[in-house]
Amino acid sequence: MGAAVLRAGVRLPLLALVAALVAACGRDDAAGRGAFAPALISTAAVPLSESEEVALLADERTACVIDSYEGQVRCVAREGGVVGVFGREGEGPGEFIDPAYLTRGEAGTVGVVDSDLGRFTVFEPSGAWVSDVMLPEVFQPFPSFGAVVSGASLDYMVMLGRMSGSLMTRYDVDLASGGVVGQEESPPGPWDIECGQVVYGIPGPTEGWAFVACEGHLIFVGGAGDATVLRAPLYVPELPNEQDVARTEEELLALNRSQGLPRTPAIDEALERYRATPKNYYVSAGEQLFEAAKRYWIATQRDQHEWSWLDVYEDAAYLGSVRVRDRLRAFDLLGSTLVVLVDRQVGPDDRGGIPDRALDWYDIADLPFAR
Repeated sequence: MGAAVLRAGVRLPLLALVAALVAACGRDDAAGRGAFAPALISTAAVPLSESEEVALLADERTACVIDSYEGQVRCVAREGGVVGVFGREGEGPGEFIDPAYLTRGEAGTVGVVDSDLGRFTVFEPSGAWVSDVMLPEVFQPFPSFGAVVSGASLDYMVMLGRMSGSLMTRYDVDLASGGVVGQEESPPGPWDIECGQVVYGIPGPTEGWAFVACEGHLIFVGGAGDATVLRAPLYVPELPNEQDVARTEEELLALNRSQGLPRTPAIDEALERYRATPKNYYVSAGEQLFEAAKRYWIATQRDQHEWSWLDVYEDAAYLGSVRVRDRLRAFDLLGSTLVVLVDRQVGPDDRGGIPDRALDWYDIADLPFAR
């Protein structure tokens, strides 16, 4: 940006030049190199949940989350009003056993994958049932469904099968029949990573793949199989804070409760190992996506107290880090809108130290790399 100003022959006093650059780039210098803070549009409270799923719908004004304790899906407007709450326990139309994944439809609908039933159901955000189909396996969906495959207009979705070693499989699933109409194995590697562990990958919007690996490494593989391995520029090995430990403790206790077991010494041993082990670069394997402009976004575990961070890449090059408030659990974006599912900081009124949960909406149109 500065080089462009000088090449244009514009001469400003030093202080004015610095002010102009900061205003033009939207950078928060206190946040660190390449950090940008988009404008917060609004916020909406949502129920506490063990689920960390959010789907931003096609209007960019409605987002849906899963309320795991009630077995329901809740869709809310950007202004905070409830658009629809739907689902109940059962196996009939509009019912769930285990609603596990959400994805948006291009016609303003939301799709729900029930992992127990192996079923994909499409709803209007009001909760009106549209259709459902049995899936050939338990798949994880990708951000949207209803698109064009090989020049033919089909109602389909892109999903990933389970990993086999370091491999992922992309499936194109016909939503009328549940049949697989396309299949692609991810590149096999191996890639030159000293720590050696590839964790998870997603397909690019047209070709190629992006993988997360151990110790802050990313692998971007092009359509021709050419791979770029890099370490995230802002990754620093960081030990879990007390909020991280408390959350992990609750997850371990919940797992024991689900099996009818009390707290055991193994939980305390696992917590001590967790305290002493640097956190992963990524929040969770699934919190990454390619946007329509082919930029790759990934939620990171940097800090995660007052602020959270999403790193952005394009053509295997780091573009910057986007700062959002509170503790990010999941995100989705479409067009100029970023929606983030967060746990708020614990306050004195939060009983049992349990944080409130909310959706925060951001306008990312003015980010330098979004133009």
